[in-house]
Amino acid sequence: MSYEVEKDWITQAGLRAVVIMGDLGHRCGYVGIPAEHPLHGVEYSEKSPHLKLNPERSTEKMSPIQILCGAGKDFDDLNSPEYVFEVHGGLTFSGGNGKYPVESDLWWFGYDCGHSGDAPAPGSRMAEYGIYEGDVHRTLEYCKAECESLAKQIAAVIANSTGDTTSSV
Repeated sequence: MSYEVEKDWITQAGLRAVVIMGDLGHRCGYVGIPAEHPLHGVEYSEKSPHLKLNPERSTEKMSPIQILCGAGKDFDDLNSPEYVFEVHGGLTFSGGNGKYPVESDLWWFGYDCGHSGDAPAPGSRMAEYGIYEGDVHRTLEYCKAECESLAKQIAAVIANSTGDTTSSV
């Protein structure tokens, strides 16, 4: 997979964020957390004692697969980053190999804009296959805003872990 880093910055919440454009024409966004963060090393689908699903969480940003996989489960089984954090299409990445999405020693949580309803960039490889009416190409500004929102939610875990140890973001 080849990609171009379009934006690399420190969010208002103090966490590093990166937006990339993939070779298929979809953007992806990532927020990195340092080793001392309670979610460092936690896979996006892994339950964490530092997270608590808000029972009133909107499903607006969840992917259909995420909704179907969570159907019928107890709330305690949904205390993982992919269900607690609200971001475009849900979290689809976690990792910290030091090289992706950029060189660092951070643990990354990421999302992508390659879901149903997302259009690829004009002129990209995927655009050659056509775009469905109503599909939306997610701009860099949109992805930056999603990263800022995700960083704020992740930072809330730090604030809450000093006392309550749970975050119902």
